[in-house]
Amino acid sequence: MAHQEHREHDTLDTIDEQVLKGELFFERHGKKIIIAVAALLVIALGFFAYHRFVTIPKSEKATAQMFVAEDSFMLGQDSLALKGQGAGTQGFEAIAKNFSGTDAANLAHAYSGICLYDMGKYQEALTELKKFSSDEAVVAPSIQRIIGDCYVQLGKLDDAVKAYETAAKQANNEAISPSCLIKAGHVYEKQGKYDKAIALYNEVKTKYYTAPEAETVEADLVRAQAAQGK
Repeated sequence: MAHQEHREHDTLDTIDEQVLKGELFFERHGKKIIIAVAALLVIALGFFAYHRFVTIPKSEKATAQMFVAEDSFMLGQDSLALKGQGAGTQGFEAIAKNFSGTDAANLAHAYSGICLYDMGKYQEALTELKKFSSDEAVVAPSIQRIIGDCYVQLGKLDDAVKAYETAAKQANNEAISPSCLIKAGHVYEKQGKYDKAIALYNEVKTKYYTAPEAETVEADLVRAQAAQGK
């Protein structure tokens, strides 16, 4: 019994010692802990405030500016779409720069690239198109296909083929993939790589056989086979 009381007394002493250590630790570091917690709260509140009062209004302003630029783009007025119409309106270039971090700015890079390509400014177009980022199954591969077009115009055929094949793989559908594969095949023909061109044309015929390109690609296939046989 005395032994048990001694153990209980030792246990209580140990608990008291641990509590005392905890109290001493808090006395020594309590201010630091409170400051750290307060700092986390300030950061969290700051993030919320920034999102509510900066990010959202910024996105709304960017979207409003995009409507005007898109109208010019749809009318084929590439220069106006790119540079803006003045009187408080901004073109795609300014939207991408002034509203960075928004979805509108990201899309503005894509629009800018297309406008620049149509204007024959292929290197500038390539720079803008590469700034666009998306995992969307239609827009992303379509932009990748235009990147391939830029490389062709710049004479960078290896890069062009890579871009076209990447676009076809990203899309993996009959709306986009066949045209990308055919474009890649044309580049391979320019390089004299007829076997690779033929393989891509056959892929269009077999994998995307219900697409319109499955019929028109026959002419490409015959041409490549004839060139290979020379």
